[in-house]
Amino acid sequence: MKSKSIISLFKSHRKQIFFGLLGLTAVDALQLFVPRIIGDVITHLTELTYSSSTEFINKSAFLLILCGLLMAFFRFVWRFFLLGTSRRIEKNLRDQYFMKLQNLPMDFFNNNKAGDLMARGVNDIEQIKMACGFGIVVAYDGILLLLFILLSMLSISVEFTLYAGVPFLIVSFLIIKYGEKIENLFLNVQKSFSDLTEEVRKIIYSIKAIKSLNDEENQLQRFHAKSKDYESQNMSLIKLWAGYQPLVTFFTSISIFILILFGSNLVIEDKISLGDFSTLMLYLTMLSWPVVAMGLAVDWLKRGNVSLERVNEVMRENEEEDESSLQDIKDIDSIRFNNSNFSFTEKPFIKDLKFTVNKGSTLGITGKTASGKSAITSLILKFNNTENLFINDIDINKINKASLRSKILYVPQEPIIFSGSIRDNISFFDTNFNYQKCNQSLEVSKFFDDVSKMPSGLDTLVGERGLSLSGGQRQRLSIARAVYQSPDVLIIDDTLSSLDVGTELGIISNLKNYYKDKILIVVSSRISTVYSFDNILVLNNGSIIESGNVETLIENNGLFTDLLNVQRVLPKKGAKNNE
Repeated sequence: MKSKSIISLFKSHRKQIFFGLLGLTAVDALQLFVPRIIGDVITHLTELTYSSSTEFINKSAFLLILCGLLMAFFRFVWRFFLLGTSRRIEKNLRDQYFMKLQNLPMDFFNNNKAGDLMARGVNDIEQIKMACGFGIVVAYDGILLLLFILLSMLSISVEFTLYAGVPFLIVSFLIIKYGEKIENLFLNVQKSFSDLTEEVRKIIYSIKAIKSLNDEENQLQRFHAKSKDYESQNMSLIKLWAGYQPLVTFFTSISIFILILFGSNLVIEDKISLGDFSTLMLYLTMLSWPVVAMGLAVDWLKRGNVSLERVNEVMRENEEEDESSLQDIKDIDSIRFNNSNFSFTEKPFIKDLKFTVNKGSTLGITGKTASGKSAITSLILKFNNTENLFINDIDINKINKASLRSKILYVPQEPIIFSGSIRDNISFFDTNFNYQKCNQSLEVSKFFDDVSKMPSGLDTLVGERGLSLSGGQRQRLSIARAVYQSPDVLIIDDTLSSLDVGTELGIISNLKNYYKDKILIVVSSRISTVYSFDNILVLNNGSIIESGNVETLIENNGLFTDLLNVQRVLPKKGAKNNE
């Protein structure tokens, strides 16, 4: 994706920007009339009698009120269009950022911290909004008002305007010099904020383990170190800003000194009137804002550029390939590996994988740790790509992954529980909730009794990531969700590890009965989990070294038998036939 810039974000909002800048221009132009009116009043008061000045003063007062009313109206106009546009840009950018995250491959999330991605999607986009709103406003307003004021001053006295312009040349140099430093320092601030966000996320996610290990003090120290670094980075930026802003204001004030020193002589020499002198004084007072505004603009725009670059880093990541033109499938009747290979690196990981699982059958996958069990599921889901893998005798690389994943439901080793109620988690926030399907899902997962004992039943809140539930309850809730979705293929990846053997075998039996006309694949290191399956694959170092039903595997007296003897956890005799 092409990188965005602050200016490019305005392309689809040209009309709103035009009206906003028109309103801001009108406000700046009207501001110039106020010093003129006041100067004319002072001139008349020094030159005319009281009676002759009354009518002019009343007219001038009316013009001041009219200017005030018009400025109020046009201020509303520019705020509505310009600041409203910045809010719309923020909303669109958040939507695009979130959509981008949805379309990135799994490898991206394996290599990037969640806290950093959260910081970019929240804090960085907030800074972009400020740059697109007040940053653009103060930049345009500062430059335009400065130009208007200088032209107005030139119309009164060219000589004085040239003297007064010297400090502003120095200010321009300061703005350029400090702008680069602000950008570098703010980049460090945003990186530190990402680290702090990631630290908080890890602590909240691991709060049960932290409390059980009585590790609160150590975690406080880790958080304090990250927080201190964030404070330190901010203080470096604040020190620069604290020195930068007063310097800008100081050099602006010098112009008032020049007015008093040289402008008074111009009045004495009758080159300008006392009213013109007052007008110049008001213009110089007004000049402090454009100069300060340009300093603020540099700060906000530099911060916005840094934040936009951090967001662009994510937006430039390669998405999963668009497979909308590939073939869709209606049902899954078979999954077949035909000497498939796969590797995360140059070294082969999955080697010569060959097996078939058909509708109405069950497949168990077991083996030693890191033998490639979960990698097989990633290939079926197209999280990773391989050759010689067929769905319904169709090459998986010719099948649309969205169509494929809509027919397959994967329950990972660590159950994902959403903050909300049990009802929300089971139905996956489906607005058309089906009580019958829900109760059936709870029965299959042996979670019905647990829910019925909870004070609020299905409306019980489970807390952040299901912290109010036990490990076994989270696993059974995730299985209930899977059953509720009614996929053609259900893949359970070591999700029953927190359950006792009796409950585990009961759930396996229920799943086999419920999926007797579909495909059930269970990955587990526990032999008891896959003991009664139609076909069991035994993996070691990425290869299938044994396969068959339990009787065949025991007769082989290989790795399966070794694992069986080590675990010494067997279902009761006849369990296989009492499903």
